[in-house]
Amino acid sequence: MKILVALSRFPYPIDKGDKLRAFYQIQGLSKYHEVHLVCIADKTPSPAEFNEVKQYCKTIEVIESSKLKRLINLGLGLFNNLPFQVNYFKSSRMKNVIEKVLKTQSIDMCYVQLVRLVVNIPFSLNTKYYLDYMDALSEGMYKRVKFSRWYEKPVVKLEAKRLRDFEAKAFFYFNGYSIITESDATAFPSDIRKRMDIIPNGISSGFFNFRSFPKDKSYDIIFTGNMGYHPNIQASKYLVNQIMPLLNKQDIKVCLSGTSPSLEVQNLESENVIVTGFVHDIRDYLAKAKIFVAPLFSGSGLQNKLLEAMAMGIPTITTSLANSALGARPGQEIMVCDDEESFVKAIQHLLSDPDYAREIGAKGRLYIQRNFNWEVSNDMLEKAFRKILN
Repeated sequence: MKILVALSRFPYPIDKGDKLRAFYQIQGLSKYHEVHLVCIADKTPSPAEFNEVKQYCKTIEVIESSKLKRLINLGLGLFNNLPFQVNYFKSSRMKNVIEKVLKTQSIDMCYVQLVRLVVNIPFSLNTKYYLDYMDALSEGMYKRVKFSRWYEKPVVKLEAKRLRDFEAKAFFYFNGYSIITESDATAFPSDIRKRMDIIPNGISSGFFNFRSFPKDKSYDIIFTGNMGYHPNIQASKYLVNQIMPLLNKQDIKVCLSGTSPSLEVQNLESENVIVTGFVHDIRDYLAKAKIFVAPLFSGSGLQNKLLEAMAMGIPTITTSLANSALGARPGQEIMVCDDEESFVKAIQHLLSDPDYAREIGAKGRLYIQRNFNWEVSNDMLEKAFRKILN
């Protein structure tokens, strides 16, 4: 099978959730199929980054799009009904390149990640089209309204509505569709939901095989992720400003580790709060922490940060919202809290009872090992493609 993968970002380094999913799907598909990649990037990948992906692709086309060009596109969103993020990634050049690759390479399946790229896809060619919604983006945007500043709310509400309309319209252009979790699928109308393939993320074997755990931990608590992403910014602020002051111990050390920390996250740094920015291997930082705390009250989809922490056996605390996609058993494989008091109680319990913390960590690791596997997920994706082609 010849597969064209269309992405809104170059999938390496793996510092964002969409890049992680794309990288491991490309890696898996390349074992038995010919993969061609077309993606947008705001800068040219380094030779090392390019080669990391090239080993799995027959051809790679990177469409460079400057931030100025994207901001102009964003401004044009004031004069049309497309979601702002669709305007942001709009590229006639990408559309032309995809059309060329589809024709010259006799592509069987055009696999598109996220609705933000739909306007860049040339339809009605002699190929099949498959859309990975990933998450219910509109649902995540509606949840974001509650945590937005008063002057942001009108724009966030407008984007949520536009996304919901666009997600429904995008459905009619494709032969097949996937989403990461059943809980996100329920946000779509029933006629769309019943035709969606549920294809979860997996976890790299490197997280299960990691062995370099220091005896003395540098951090009591760690939270990881793209620190420029709104739900992660809010979670970081909640952890530092609302949970930490309520903990009895005054020497609690917290690590906020992840790419692109916003100014709000950077301002949280103190003697007891470390903000790392981008790190080459997040496992090194997870291994130095006693517990993982993710107070996520907005956003959607399966949180890779939870998979990674639990896969390394780090006892994990999160919210009902985040666990609804994960499906772990509260009190056994994970701890679930939805207010400051319960977060403080859970943190104190894990920090004061190492045996219980180890038990939660071990059960969580086993749960991820059994339920989130890239080999299984990629096999599901391949079968979805074959079903359409047949």
